[in-house]
Amino acid sequence: MSIHCYTPTTVSNHKRTCDAWISIHGNVYDITNFITVHPGGEEVLVEAAGTDATLCFDSIGHSDEAYKLMNDLKIGKLSSKDEHPGGEEVLLEQAGKDATEEFEDVGHSSDAREVMQKYKIGELIEEDKRQNKKPVNKPTPVSSSASGDDFSLWKSWLLPLTMGVLAIFVYRYFIAS
Repeated sequence: MSIHCYTPTTVSNHKRTCDAWISIHGNVYDITNFITVHPGGEEVLVEAAGTDATLCFDSIGHSDEAYKLMNDLKIGKLSSKDEHPGGEEVLLEQAGKDATEEFEDVGHSSDAREVMQKYKIGELIEEDKRQNKKPVNKPTPVSSSASGDDFSLWKSWLLPLTMGVLAIFVYRYFIAS
């Protein structure tokens, strides 16, 4: 499971009762469904929604049970810059190509789609879309003529068989006598 990174700006966009996030000690929590059952009352969470609530959280003194509950609400970590949760290698691997299929295969969240819009600089024209399509690798038919697989045939069973017969011959006539 990858860890999502959220900027303070992203967290601050989630400050409504029906969509509330907070950050505490560098972690981001979705508290939307927890607001109504918070033992300290709804008001304190509604007021903290969209902010870094570390000081408020630490000043109260929470139980071990509260810390366990926080793990269930955690959705990522706070970062000073936008970071790709899968690491930059994933993005670099797709650089210069149409990565639509890979993006959809991963099953990105609606938040990831919103963040992606921030970096959109344009759209490909149809001609470029066709040029960026991945070539389909068609399997080459196996023929009975000589090919590069001949050495593989020797390596896989003819060479070991020959070595075994030779070892038996050497053992029988030179060592056993």
